[in-house]
Amino acid sequence: MTKRASGAHATVLVSLGWTPFFDDQISDTSGKLEPARVLSISRQSFETQSATLRQSVKMRDVPQLAEIPTPGDWLLCDATTHKPVKVLNRKNVLQRRRSGQERGAQTMLANFERIFLVVSANQNFNESRLERGMVLAAQSGVEATIVLTKIDRCSDLTLFRYRLEQIPYLPQVHEVDARDARSCQALVSLLRPGETTALLGSSGVGKSTLINTLIGESRQATQTIRDQDGKGRHTTTRRMLIQLPFGAMMVDNPGVRELGVVGGKNAVAQVFRDITEFASRCRFSNCEHGREPDCAIQRALQQGDLTQRRFSNYVKLLYESRHQ
Repeated sequence: MTKRASGAHATVLVSLGWTPFFDDQISDTSGKLEPARVLSISRQSFETQSATLRQSVKMRDVPQLAEIPTPGDWLLCDATTHKPVKVLNRKNVLQRRRSGQERGAQTMLANFERIFLVVSANQNFNESRLERGMVLAAQSGVEATIVLTKIDRCSDLTLFRYRLEQIPYLPQVHEVDARDARSCQALVSLLRPGETTALLGSSGVGKSTLINTLIGESRQATQTIRDQDGKGRHTTTRRMLIQLPFGAMMVDNPGVRELGVVGGKNAVAQVFRDITEFASRCRFSNCEHGREPDCAIQRALQQGDLTQRRFSNYVKLLYESRHQ
């Protein structure tokens, strides 16, 4: 229950993800303000939901906001005009490096409890991309779950299970047919009313199909993948918070082929802690793991305790995190 809402209004806010973390940011003398959550955003506007009103707000009408809101943000709005006046502090964020010439950070989502890293059992499966997602999840500080989709179309599921098992410290894995509600029941048990889960994965892995199944209706547009390489076409074009029938919130992020790491050196070390452990055994503390004598990394590669693919991905992600 918020300091300014009670009864039915407080229940609505809690169902949207309101917690004491945000309640503590409201002063008893802050005036007639009401909380509203940002559901979606476009270039010119964003959509919010309060306990009583769902509205679209044009960016040009809120120059007083210190920063551009992102999906998942909580705002304080004037209770009379409903105009947003402040963005509350975020408890966490999901960020990636901007693509193209812009190398700054792009905030994809704020204030969430879990990430589903969605991968598909077909040609689009990629261990290095999955490790990138694990780094982003670790950086945000929330629990990650691997969702392996398209198992109904896979002729050799044991192959993909084996490839997943080769990734050290892998989070919990759920195998699903995203079109079958019964197949998705294990995921439903992880989703709690009022909590927000982000779906993260490349185009075509079945994120929108999964949301449609959990909703019980075809609300999110879907497209077929390309048969020749298993790659998907961009279907979701903007991030949007969707409330499922049982109360949990879910965000369908547009498929991104490159999840660039932003300042995630510690997160890289956490996800690749097998490599950091090997590195701690090198003779020299500044070993570059090339031709230096008694390099534990090179020894692990030669003995098959570490794959070249994983080590190369670690080096690439560490480089990105240090040069952001």
